[in-house]
Amino acid sequence: MNKRIKGIAIASLQNHEHYGFVTEVKLAIEQANIDSLATLLAKFTPLVEEENKSLEIVAKSEHTHRLKELDRNRDNMFRGLSACVNEASYSPTKDEKEAATLIKILLKRYGNIISESFESQHSKTENLIQDLRSEKYAEASKKIGLVRWVNWLEQAETTFMELYRTRRDERASTIAGTRALKLIRKDLNGVYREIIEHLNALAVLQPSEALTQLIARINIHIDKLVALKANRSTRAKKSVKNSGNSTKEN
Repeated sequence: MNKRIKGIAIASLQNHEHYGFVTEVKLAIEQANIDSLATLLAKFTPLVEEENKSLEIVAKSEHTHRLKELDRNRDNMFRGLSACVNEASYSPTKDEKEAATLIKILLKRYGNIISESFESQHSKTENLIQDLRSEKYAEASKKIGLVRWVNWLEQAETTFMELYRTRRDERASTIAGTRALKLIRKDLNGVYREIIEHLNALAVLQPSEALTQLIARINIHIDKLVALKANRSTRAKKSVKNSGNSTKEN
């Protein structure tokens, strides 16, 4: 059985792998209950907890990508609505053409709302929808088939604003002074190296059954991560090779 902690490039681990590993190391040390590790464990534990909180904040920021998609969708619904009105303005049918002209005047009043800020666009979109459903414009909207576009725009706007407000509230609740994840990981890696150096020294100077079991437990997690990284590297190389071998058909 290996009496030393195996090496691992802990800094190269992905965020979820890093947190999972240091958590397992912390639990293993706690359960081993080796007195000489108490001081290092006291330094290690709050950093693991801090990393967890930072990862939660990183996960919340993932709303940003989804928001961009939803913003593009509501913009497209407005473009579709405008295109529907514009198309109807060329209709040979007098009623449709007059209805389109009436609504075009309304749209001109609102301007290019998709260039506005999130909150401003939301306000103008809500007002536009109300106007299009009002007595003055409702019949004209029906004549040119605009009702479904109004409904689609409303749905897109509602979906966007729900997530926008969720992200805003989460940002407001973020604890002030939270450190960047990379800084937390750097500190964790430093304490981890101290722990490994201490354990490897103990294995030589003060070997014990508890220490042997602790080292074995940590090495099991290291072996899993090393295998995972190797598989990921192999897949990446195959992907590059396949990409290089692909040819375009003429």
